[in-house]
Amino acid sequence: MAVTSTARLAFAACGAGVLLHLYTAIFKADGGVSAFLVGLVLISCAPYAIAALLARSRRGEVLGLGAAAASLVADLYMHYSVFVAPKGSTAALGLLFMPIWNLVVVGPAGAALLWIVHRLLADKRKSI
Repeated sequence: MAVTSTARLAFAACGAGVLLHLYTAIFKADGGVSAFLVGLVLISCAPYAIAALLARSRRGEVLGLGAAAASLVADLYMHYSVFVAPKGSTAALGLLFMPIWNLVVVGPAGAALLWIVHRLLADKRKSI
């Protein structure tokens, strides 16, 4: 089965998200390796694993791309707001809650939004 450009974009977004979380764990975390840190990295990478699984199927590649792209944008924003421009002493708590938000809200919303846009564009092409 040939890999489409949509699936390649989804896999690239998934890879970028995983690399962002590995970078954060390796270079930004204090205290060395711990079970908590490993668990946090695994739960942080879970939305990207789900998106990659969706992108592997022909019918789900748009969903996978939407989920991966939305999760990556949210994670990049959280990384920026914690490490580059923190607004307070509790900014780092976002790193704990963002994986759950990505799994429950951001990823599914991104998948649904891109699927709707894809369907609207496909319907528009059919009518021309």
